[in-house]
Amino acid sequence: MNFLSAFALIAILVFIHEFGHFIVAKACGVHCKVLSIGYGKRLVGFEWGGTDYRLSMLPFGGYVLMGGADPFGVSEFEDDTPEDKSFMRKSVWKRLLIVAAGPAFNLILPIICFTALLMTGEKQAAPSVGEVKWGTSAHNAGLVAGDDIMQINGVETPSWLIVYKQLERLEAGKYGMVIERAGEQKKLRFRMRADREGEMESFGIQYLRKDTAIGVDDSRSPAGIAGLKTKDSVVSANGLPVKDYPELLKQLKNAKNILELDVLRGTERLSFSLQENPAWKPVGTTEFSGLDLRWGLYPATVFIDEVSETISVDDSGFLSMVGGNEVQSPAYLKGLKSGDRFSKIDGKVIGSWGDVLGAISDSMEGEGETAKARLVKLELVREGQIKTIEMLPKMIRDTSITGEYRYRPILGTTRAGGYTDGPTVREKHSFGVSITRATKETGMIIGFIVKQIGKLVTGEASVSKNIGGPVEIVRQASEAAEDGFYSWIQLMSMLSISLGVVNLLPFPVLDGGQILFYSFEAIRGKPLPLRFRERAQQIGVLFLFMLMLFVLVFDINRWLGS
Repeated sequence: MNFLSAFALIAILVFIHEFGHFIVAKACGVHCKVLSIGYGKRLVGFEWGGTDYRLSMLPFGGYVLMGGADPFGVSEFEDDTPEDKSFMRKSVWKRLLIVAAGPAFNLILPIICFTALLMTGEKQAAPSVGEVKWGTSAHNAGLVAGDDIMQINGVETPSWLIVYKQLERLEAGKYGMVIERAGEQKKLRFRMRADREGEMESFGIQYLRKDTAIGVDDSRSPAGIAGLKTKDSVVSANGLPVKDYPELLKQLKNAKNILELDVLRGTERLSFSLQENPAWKPVGTTEFSGLDLRWGLYPATVFIDEVSETISVDDSGFLSMVGGNEVQSPAYLKGLKSGDRFSKIDGKVIGSWGDVLGAISDSMEGEGETAKARLVKLELVREGQIKTIEMLPKMIRDTSITGEYRYRPILGTTRAGGYTDGPTVREKHSFGVSITRATKETGMIIGFIVKQIGKLVTGEASVSKNIGGPVEIVRQASEAAEDGFYSWIQLMSMLSISLGVVNLLPFPVLDGGQILFYSFEAIRGKPLPLRFRERAQQIGVLFLFMLMLFVLVFDINRWLGS
């Protein structure tokens, strides 16, 4: 892990938060004795203007020690601060401003960062096609994976986002498109179609592309005879390196009677020579856009990698942590095997793992706890033979990518192969456009976080999937640092928003709790009883300690699980 990047990220967030308190306190005439990044023993620092600027031993946090207030700003204590410089002697409105300044600075930081990133060049997906779905408008127009879309209906498309937006605007009808393929520009015609209800059908392209992992479903195919196996990852074809599936498709088509492949099997690099055999014919679904079927090679993402013997029917609560709610999986009970290729499900052609997930999801009838799954009919290819199996998917309760609980049917299988990003481009924006977008996106993220907090309170979302602590921050900061400075700044901005929102929660110890106390003071005309504030503070500290303990456990579980 890159601990230095994580430490720098945390230090910046803490400094911005505490600097907000500090600078507003100074503006309000409060004497600030200490501005510290971290808690505990002072490591290094300097004194200037009566303030000790220091870096302390424990880096996860920080504080401003103001004259006339304890570090939490709850009660007075005896010190040598002049009365006119004392925090607690300032008007309640000034105290509210000082306390609110920390979270406010955390919410302002991402607007500044997002604006700067957009002006220097926003990293966006390039208009390069990663996959074309069989039988769609894109497939019928002649698009293939790897094509770069230059124009749609006369409008230039410098990024994938523009491609998506332009296609979304089109109504049913015929249109033109300019693409670039192998360095040459071509003009294509395509038709946008509407279904019986008048809804526009999907054009049939996506940005993500399959990786170079291949699948072999017949030992009698050229790939099977050569000794290739499902999950082998192609490194080069006919001496040319391939980095993703679109590049592999090109080399498969360009090959004559013999195909030379270098693959990785685990960590071992192996070489294979495939001989075309006109007498061999593939079985099962062969509707894969752009795929040359001569060799018996398929994308690994339509193959089963593992069949789970058991599955967890509910990942919430204590039982899920100790494995007390597991049942045998439908796939295991029906004899599905690693290496099986999905050909059809309920008559629907399977061209990707997304088709598998969609078909199984369609078996769900009803919603929530009362939802049930109906029987599905699977057509599989195993060793060159069609296998037809009927099974009942199992309804489970797990969490979505945002940590919200959901019910869904599953078989108990995982896919082979994977997906990878395509090329990217940089798009620069003016200051006006950048700050407008930055403000809007920051507001959207704030709204999302508030919504998720509400779902945590009501039990609609998983605590373990939505809350992260120091270990999770270190992990994410390390990954972002490896991905580049742009990703690192994005992560810092997201965490800054989270820190700002959480600190505004009306809970003792947090800034939001102090804002609540001072708001009551403004309404009552006098502070809340000192004993009440002290008890609330003690309860808040205890709760925060317990929460940090639980978060640490969740972080370690995530770390070990990954």
